[in-house]
Amino acid sequence: MDLRDIEIFLTLAEELHFGRTAERLRVSPARITQAIKKQVHRIPARRRAAAPARSSPS
Repeated sequence: MDLRDIEIFLTLAEELHFGRTAERLRVSPARITQAIKKQVHRIPARRRAAAPARSSPS
């Protein structure tokens, strides 16, 4: 992870909009998308196993 990717990630979190983030950082929206995809693949997501359905006593 380089500093530019962190900057993109934080700016996107502030702006909540890819276009405004791109304008603010003076990059293309495609660059924003690319940086976010790169981070998504680097950060392992924890997957929850579905809890078994419980039946309530009648």
